[in-house]
Amino acid sequence: MNSETCKVSVTSLAKSFDKQQVLRDVNLQVQTGEVIVILGPSGSGKTTLLRSLNFLEQPDSGEIQVCGHRIKVNRGKAPSRDDKLEITRLRQKTAMVFQSFNLFPHMTALENVIEGLVSVRRIPKVQAAERGKALLSQVGLLEKADSYPAKLSGGQKQRVAIARGLAMDPEVIFFDEPTSALDPELRDEVLIVMRDLASAGMTMIVVTHELRFAREVADRVIFMEGGIVVANEKPEVFFSEISNPRIQKFLCRY
Repeated sequence: MNSETCKVSVTSLAKSFDKQQVLRDVNLQVQTGEVIVILGPSGSGKTTLLRSLNFLEQPDSGEIQVCGHRIKVNRGKAPSRDDKLEITRLRQKTAMVFQSFNLFPHMTALENVIEGLVSVRRIPKVQAAERGKALLSQVGLLEKADSYPAKLSGGQKQRVAIARGLAMDPEVIFFDEPTSALDPELRDEVLIVMRDLASAGMTMIVVTHELRFAREVADRVIFMEGGIVVANEKPEVFFSEISNPRIQKFLCRY
């Protein structure tokens, strides 16, 4: 599914909103095919880090590399023309799945999935629809192809959103708390799709509070607090051997 060279690298990343520093000298390496789960309390910088990786948030300083595309950020300096081109290329290698689905309400499930193929990739609609139906089948929703978002459950909407991301053939998928807006009984259907993607070798960076998913699927668990990476360990080490009281307090809450 992924190319052999699609890695993610973050070096000395920093980000502030007004006078509040949200990310402080964050460093992270993600290998091709790895599943990284990012945990941490609210306000720890998890989502800001994720959004910075594809420049939905503009970092203040540091360096980001995704699939060979490198952007070095200098505080107070606008991105150069070359940087903007690299950001565009970087985004073409990635997909983002949001907490709130972000589906177009006036489009059917199939139309949502193929919108990028038709409007961005300029693929003929008939050909795009074939791809879209295959992806809806992959996430277990082919029978909902002609349904509008208002007629879908939260779990179904999120699975459509995942199919939409997959339609663009990303090499890395970022998940921003994909199950937090769902009732407990709907979470598993989304997590099953994510497990299948992980098993197929998709590189994934997942912000979540789903500890079972982190234990069973993640290759590494990152714990953030106060804008810094406090722990970066394999699940068996993170859940069994770390004595950090802040991490233990977090785990007890979930």
